[in-house]
Order: sequence, then structure tokens, then C-alpha cells
Amino acid sequence: MSYSIPRDVFLLLEAAFNNDREKAEVFAKAIEGSIQAIENQADERITHKKETLKSELYNELRAELATKEFVRAEIGEVRAEISEVRAGLKQNALLLKILIGITVFGLTLFNPAFVKLVELVMK
Repeated sequence: MSYSIPRDVFLLLEAAFNNDREKAEVFAKAIEGSIQAIENQADERITHKKETLKSELYNELRAELATKEFVRAEIGEVRAEISEVRAGLKQNALLLKILIGITVFGLTLFNPAFVKLVELVMK
């Protein structure tokens, strides 16, 4: 972006150089060039600082975030634990069915009404 000195500032320069337009133009060009150089240097510093911050942020986040391999390993571990829990639940369900069967059998076998029913059927 090119910078040009305002007209009223140029007129002040011209007056300062005793109405010598050429000297005022040379001085104005020098001022404009200096301002442009400062602006370019500021843009370069801003760009450099932005890249540095972006790089630092990326490195910091990369260290903090989980990688795909880590997440996949954790998912694998969770799946293994879930399968173990399912196997345990199946085993407990089988044991519960056996206990219920034994309980029903025992209550039926030792029930006096059932014993009388069996005696009546056997006669």
C-alpha cells in the first residue's frame, strides 16, 4: 500500500523550504518512503509473529491432543473389557437359572400338598 503525504502537510513543507517546490517534493518523497518502509517492516514482523504463534500453538496442541493410535488402543481396551463383562453376565445368568430351578424343585418336592397329589396319582 502506497502512502502519500496529505496536501496541507505538503504545503507546510513547501512553505518551510521558502516556496521551493522541488525541495519540498524531495523531502515529501523521503517522508513517504520512510513511512512505507516502517509499514513494510511492521507487516513483516506481524507475519513472522503470526507464524511463530501458529507454530507454537500447533506444537502445544499436538502434545495435548490424543493421537489416532492412542484413541484406537483405548477403544480396543474398552471393547475387551466389555466382552469380559458380557461373559461374566452370561455365566451369572446361567447360575441364576440353575438356582431358580433347584429352588423350584426343592419347594415342589418338599411341599405337603404336592406329596399328597403324588400319592393320589400313584394310587
